[in-house]
Amino acid sequence: MTLQHYLEYFDEAMRRTTPLLKSVPPDKTDWKPTDTSFTIGQQMAHMVGAIEVYAHGIARGEWGFDSLRQRFLMNRRTPSITKEDALAKLAEFSALFRAQLQALSEEEFDRGEIFMPQLNGRVPRWRSALFFLEHHHLHKGELFMSLKVLGERVNSLTLYSPQ
Repeated sequence: MTLQHYLEYFDEAMRRTTPLLKSVPPDKTDWKPTDTSFTIGQQMAHMVGAIEVYAHGIARGEWGFDSLRQRFLMNRRTPSITKEDALAKLAEFSALFRAQLQALSEEEFDRGEIFMPQLNGRVPRWRSALFFLEHHHLHKGELFMSLKVLGERVNSLTLYSPQ
């Protein structure tokens, strides 16, 4: 997979996130499925905030944390945001992510390595980039199921529509 192919898929994945975020009712952002889960507002903040974190991490190896444990502790303090804020940050951080990765050469993306605290070791940049999309899709699925449990009218089109 070339860097350009990856970025095309990244753009598509971010576009497909918009309908789901738009589906969040304003009065449900404080709801959470379990006592130890993110609220819906925190889930949205985590999803869009991760785009910025991974942009700097993949491009420069700057993650803002040194270990997975440290990241988990940071996650406990994730603020809640509204869907309007989530949509704005999705656009802003997606543009940042694209710009950061576009600044890499094909060689840097394909063969360059970075330390990735989430995996506790050095990994190829392309692997970290795929890990980001895996992270994004997993949290997108969590948000989707939370909305389903709440009785919101979400379905496969909400997940996969190009908007």
